[in-house]
Amino acid sequence: MKEKVVIIGGGVIGLSSAYYLIQAGYDVTVVDKGEFGEACSRGNQGWICPALHEPVPAPGLMTESFKMLLQKDSPLYIKPSALPQLSGWMSQFMKYCNERDFEDGETALLTLSQSTLKLFDSLQSEGLDFELHRKGILFAFLHQENLNNKIKRLENGAAVHGHESPVALSAAEVRDLEPNLSNQVIGGILLSKQYHIRPESFSKALTRKLAASGAELLPHTEVIDMERQGHEVIAVHTKSTRIEADHFLLANGAWSGTLAKRIGYALPLTAGKGYSITATNPKIHIQRPLYLGDVKAGITPFDGAVRMGGTMELSGINTKLDKKRLQGIRSAVSGYLNEDLTGDMEEEWTGMRPMTPDGLPVLGRVPDYKNLFVSTGHGMVGMAMAPATGKIMSDLIHSGQTEFNIQPFEPNRFAV
Repeated sequence: MKEKVVIIGGGVIGLSSAYYLIQAGYDVTVVDKGEFGEACSRGNQGWICPALHEPVPAPGLMTESFKMLLQKDSPLYIKPSALPQLSGWMSQFMKYCNERDFEDGETALLTLSQSTLKLFDSLQSEGLDFELHRKGILFAFLHQENLNNKIKRLENGAAVHGHESPVALSAAEVRDLEPNLSNQVIGGILLSKQYHIRPESFSKALTRKLAASGAELLPHTEVIDMERQGHEVIAVHTKSTRIEADHFLLANGAWSGTLAKRIGYALPLTAGKGYSITATNPKIHIQRPLYLGDVKAGITPFDGAVRMGGTMELSGINTKLDKKRLQGIRSAVSGYLNEDLTGDMEEEWTGMRPMTPDGLPVLGRVPDYKNLFVSTGHGMVGMAMAPATGKIMSDLIHSGQTEFNIQPFEPNRFAV
């Protein structure tokens, strides 16, 4: 008889883990309190750009820039009224805002992401039908200093970790590639080998594949507790049923910390709220993803649509859509284009990205439990990291080992 795994969370991390566990011969049940892939997996930019991965806590972020962080148009915004509830998490976050921890975290992410592009190629070759583009990514800048800083980091990632080497472009060369960029753009950087996907199509492809492979999929089913026996979890409880299994994977994003607390595992998570605006049949044509380097926003073209997104808001776990933050994205984008980016219809979105204090995911077996695993905290790189993460979790559940170096992502690293 097959061993059974219950995965709590039907976002892109949980679905990817289910995909590889099915391949490894497990009986898999995926449980989500909403629809699969409809939380923070749904409205992001879909960039599969491993060369860009870096932790959010950065040197000097909480000292010289703190006043800026309280302004609503800041790329990273901390809502003042949320500071009391965030105080414990923020105090840990501040400890990682230094050069040594940033470089260690960047190294960990860049090392883990070395196989990212190949894994997406493999998924497509294995029959997953989702929207994937291999058009690279173009960085556009209004200020030379910001361009210089970014190319230096990308060059280091290429030299040390084998990621794609960046190509510096003049203002004219940038506009040759994207004629709708404004004259205010002074230059750019091209990474021609990076990918992007339509996130919704990827989640739906995984869901279809899992259903066809015999996985049990339970949307609109919230896990409210875990039943323990010694050092093992033996079942999860929803509002209406009890589900037994041999192994359990906690992968429900920003909400993972609440459930972890119920079984005595302290997982310091908060939500990094992201925003996007998706316009169908856009009035101007963008050929490839644009990273707007001075404002840390982006524009992503899809088949028949374009998405503007950016910002990281720390305001606790809530799905309230702040119109001022959306207007901030529109204003940021307008400074880089010849005309406003609009379409026939526009969809406004916000999602809760799971954030750890050190900006790194949490991957592995939960301390003190033999059969409970956790996979969350990917922040802004969950979509790109999903295949690697899914493979890692399948490996760990199956054999307790993985080919990837996951020591920096140990679940017990925040233990006091």
